[in-house]
Amino acid sequence: MSDLPRTNTIETVVSDHTTPSPDSIDSDPRERTYVDLTNLNDNEKVLQKTNNAEESSPDPSSPRDINAATRTQSRRSEVDGLTRIKTASGAEIKLTQKKKWFLLLVFSVAQYLDIASYSGLFVFTDAILNDLDIVYASSSWIITAYSVTFAAFLLFWGRVSDLYSAKPVFAYGFLLLGIINLIISFMTNKYAYFIFRALSGIAGAATIPSAFRLILAIFEPEELHVALTLFGLSGALANVTGLVLAGFFGFITAGGQQAAWRWFFRMITIIIVPFAFAAITLVPKTKGDHSDTCTPRDKFKRLDLVGSFSMLVAIILLILGLTLGASYGWKKAGFLVPFLLSWPIFVFFFLWEARLPEGYALIPPSFWKIPNMTLLIIFALGVYPWWATNQLPFVERFLTVDGETPIIAAVRMLPQGIAALLTAMVIPPLIQKLGNARWPIAVGMLLGAAAYLLMIYSDGEIHNNGYWRWYFPSFIIGSGGAMASFLGVNITVMTSVPPAASGVAGAMLQVALQVGAVLGLSVQAGLLTLNEGSIANFSNVQASFWFQFGWTVFNLLLIVFLFRPGKKAEGADAAEKGAVVAV
Repeated sequence: MSDLPRTNTIETVVSDHTTPSPDSIDSDPRERTYVDLTNLNDNEKVLQKTNNAEESSPDPSSPRDINAATRTQSRRSEVDGLTRIKTASGAEIKLTQKKKWFLLLVFSVAQYLDIASYSGLFVFTDAILNDLDIVYASSSWIITAYSVTFAAFLLFWGRVSDLYSAKPVFAYGFLLLGIINLIISFMTNKYAYFIFRALSGIAGAATIPSAFRLILAIFEPEELHVALTLFGLSGALANVTGLVLAGFFGFITAGGQQAAWRWFFRMITIIIVPFAFAAITLVPKTKGDHSDTCTPRDKFKRLDLVGSFSMLVAIILLILGLTLGASYGWKKAGFLVPFLLSWPIFVFFFLWEARLPEGYALIPPSFWKIPNMTLLIIFALGVYPWWATNQLPFVERFLTVDGETPIIAAVRMLPQGIAALLTAMVIPPLIQKLGNARWPIAVGMLLGAAAYLLMIYSDGEIHNNGYWRWYFPSFIIGSGGAMASFLGVNITVMTSVPPAASGVAGAMLQVALQVGAVLGLSVQAGLLTLNEGSIANFSNVQASFWFQFGWTVFNLLLIVFLFRPGKKAEGADAAEKGAVVAV
């Protein structure tokens, strides 16, 4: 990707070289032109087109034209802001090389701990079940209590970071995450544990979109590709190395307040606190979007609290219903009430967003009209579950059925991390050479499905070379394939949107990935109780693997038959800017 030519671009609302009328400006938000900012004459033409649109607008006193005037002014301020930032000598905020790369380390540590604190608990699920007296049917909440709120608050924190300043969102969210993890380490009540894990998800969600915003602000355009790649790899590495890190705590054999899982949470706090204070001290304060043109009242309106709250409630109700249904039955009120309530709230959210002018909606309707965007967001739901739904049962079986130590159980999963890392080095240049990610995504899903067949027919046997015959090859080809699909979707999404929409695209993609992981674990929790013996009965594990196999094949068919590789023109300039991030 580093060989791509760099062309700074801005987005306007016309698709040809004619002066648009106000009606054409408002009629179709998909119509765009990308203009090279290095050509000052083109800049003047863009601004002149915006001015012409304003001058030719009908009487703004009518209700219809108030919205038109608002949208036109919003677009003009976006053009002005992008022109000012991108033509000014590179980065929005100038820092020394040492300082900016140290801050990248801080941002990467935050993302690493976000994910490691999630994947590491696969090792401690059984211990937490016993210590807090949690029934096995509710075991998925040990993991998903964090993921639900993490996914639900991503869009909100992304909006706050864009409109105000990303520094306090990141720094104080990171510090709060450390404090809450310390509190969790002393919990003796299961309900208190669930509540504080959910609160830690809210704090963790604050660090991701704000870190992305800060990286874009402090790095020069030619440095962004390296910075974003390293930031993304920190998350990919955490997925499996979090298991190994947690495995080392298995050497702690004490119980009570000295239990291994409690020290795992305390370790996270010990790492977070110094980095959080470094962030508070060293991270520069960014200016929010439209800071020069918006009043505090107008900026508050752009926060879209109604949209943020409705999306949050809908996601939580949907996941709560599916989790309770999988655990206690699909005919129970615990499933029916939250599940059925979530859908009217989703409908309300999209109707609410559709009535807001551009710049005021949390997810503008034009976002879903970007080619392949809806397809890829749906596809992303099935990416993270590939890892989650095999790591959790395998680690638990290694510990409880095969009697292995936590560190050995974690090391057995290490091939997945190695395969994912090697794939991450190959896929981006391959996609650049191919021109689109359709076949890397599709082949990745094919390999992921094949890997689950190997796991299913392994019969749960790891001795007598069973691990090397079945598990090792499935971990290598499956995790490599899943990473290829993940990177393909990530790159395609981030390079199919104009720069002004990259924040929404990144946050929405991360929401889909996190919600998908929660859905996968929730359904698996129900399937693991299908027959007696729970996870010790491998037929239950096989049933959950067949579900994931079907989901993977469904994703494969989506890409093969519905992906439109020719519809990428609007994202070409974004790719040239290096706006690719794997989170």
